Amino acid sequence: MRVRTAVSVVAAAAFVLGPTTIAPAQAGQQPARIEGQVCFWAEPNMMGPGGGWCYSGTGYADVPQRIHDHAGSFESRSNDSVFAIDHPRWGGCVAREIRGRDYNMNWMANNDFGNKIDGVSHEKGNCQSG
Repeated sequence: MRVRTAVSVVAAAAFVLGPTTIAPAQAGQQPARIEGQVCFWAEPNMMGPGGGWCYSGTGYADVPQRIHDHAGSFESRSNDSVFAIDHPRWGGCVAREIRGRDYNMNWMANNDFGNKIDGVSHEKGNCQSG
């Protein structure tokens, strides 16, 4: 019986954890640091409704709707590079490398890639550099 209960608890925890969301930081407060992840916020200065969204792992992941074409800031807490991916209307894809430990507090300024992001991947694949 104890084994069955333990398995149920572990399964429930795995289901609940899913993709990582970080609550928005309060003024003057740093968000929780999660090593190995690259986190994106909808607004500059690691702020925005719904908090941050973090990519951790391999493969491609779509960003949530609140960050789609609207990533105001990001912070890499990983030693490895990942790629922000854009799927323009004309087809194909464009990738922007985010190097390990990089960050940008206003990624939408000057029409930067925060205005284009659709997803994140651990590799560039066949995408053009952008």
